[in-house]
Amino acid sequence: MKIANKNKEQSPLLAQSNPRSCSWNVLQCITIEPVVLLHTFGWSISEVMLINQIIFQSCVVTLDSNICANLGTDDVGVYLEEIVQPLASAISMTIAVLTSVVPALIALFFAPWSDKFGRKGIIAAASIGYLITDLMVALVSYLSSYYIVSPWFYVVANIPVAVLGGFSVFYVGVYSFLHDVTNEQNRTIRMGILHGCSLFGILSGLLVSSRLSMVISLTVMFIISATTALISIVYLVFVIQESVLVDQSYTTIEKLKAAFNISYVRTMLNTFTKSRPKYERSITWLLIAIGGLVEFAIAGRVLFFLYTRHEFRWNTTTYSLWLAAEMGTMILGNILGIAMLKRMFNISDIGILTISTINHLADYLLKGISTQGWQLYLTTILTPFKGVDGAAIRALLSNILPAEDIGQIYAMDLCIKAFIPLIAAFSLTYVYNSTIDTAPSTYLFVTGATFVLNLLFIGVAHILLKLRERHSSLERREFDSNYYVHQ
Repeated sequence: MKIANKNKEQSPLLAQSNPRSCSWNVLQCITIEPVVLLHTFGWSISEVMLINQIIFQSCVVTLDSNICANLGTDDVGVYLEEIVQPLASAISMTIAVLTSVVPALIALFFAPWSDKFGRKGIIAAASIGYLITDLMVALVSYLSSYYIVSPWFYVVANIPVAVLGGFSVFYVGVYSFLHDVTNEQNRTIRMGILHGCSLFGILSGLLVSSRLSMVISLTVMFIISATTALISIVYLVFVIQESVLVDQSYTTIEKLKAAFNISYVRTMLNTFTKSRPKYERSITWLLIAIGGLVEFAIAGRVLFFLYTRHEFRWNTTTYSLWLAAEMGTMILGNILGIAMLKRMFNISDIGILTISTINHLADYLLKGISTQGWQLYLTTILTPFKGVDGAAIRALLSNILPAEDIGQIYAMDLCIKAFIPLIAAFSLTYVYNSTIDTAPSTYLFVTGATFVLNLLFIGVAHILLKLRERHSSLERREFDSNYYVHQ
């Protein structure tokens, strides 16, 4: 694989002949971030409304549309919700599994393909999938206004995004692109900024949706989502410059055929499993396991909306406002928090990962014991660093692995994480449905326990990193000694 730049950060928006550092000029740092921001904005603007619509249509097909108008309004509405929530949660989790597992398999082919044919192709493919799915969801929602439509059709509508890669392929392309155009000195901060942009897209989408949900339908909301996906594709194609030097001798048909070359998968698996010196393979597996457990916890976010409806009688507007506050603190944690921890306090990446994990653990424990809605806001304020683990993990992987392996390791990491919701969907949904009448917060404590295990993994990784550093130091001393002897 040939990368457009190696030693210095080079923004595709800048002239290739005059690469400059973006340390003091924010505009020079802008590369793939607008695509990520548009993508996440379009996704979040209608996510909560879709869950609410699934609950309503589950009630309609189970009971009657006139009765379902009382959902979430009074004691009758609460009773109705308890009846339809199991079906609604099953549909929501099926969508989560579909859009995670299938893209993971697709990413096994697309990720190595991008090393040879570029990152823009796989980012565009995933974005087109979201565009088609948004339009199909809009159609199902529109038809449900006139007919009784099963909410399972929303699962069917998510097939295009699953087949074209979804978030797995999208972020494989994005993270690989960012690795191509950054260096070791600024990669952690740039990863944090990218994640902050992703969260800002989600936050702005939630703020907009909380207002628009009162005046427009789900159909119009998903048309807006489709529009943002289209704009992101246009920006990607005409503004972003490819970070990989692509062999132009291949035709478009040859490139498409190569996307499903099984040899790419074998190469990726070999990269992921081959023996590495100085504990690098063990450290890699530990870091990926830590990220996987975080993904397990995140997979239960759909259930948390159902939980707040059940416990605090929150509607979509109330939940969106709280989620906006949650995203806001995480944005500050990623954009400002990482820079502060590294530049002011000189905290290592493994230290940042530890702080994030402690924040995650405290977050779930405090949510589990909260008895009033305002306490969830307090929990958010007290745990601002719970979203910085992703940037720390990817920076650690970049620092210990050869540059030519990073893209494939990122891809395999995201592929494994994509399968995690399959486990989380069944286990957390089972716990939630089993305890909804007695102790619905149980699933929050179960989720929080995963971060206790993560702290153990981080401790082992820290020891191995220290041993690796010691080995490297000894090698340098031996090299220096041999050099001076020969001199």
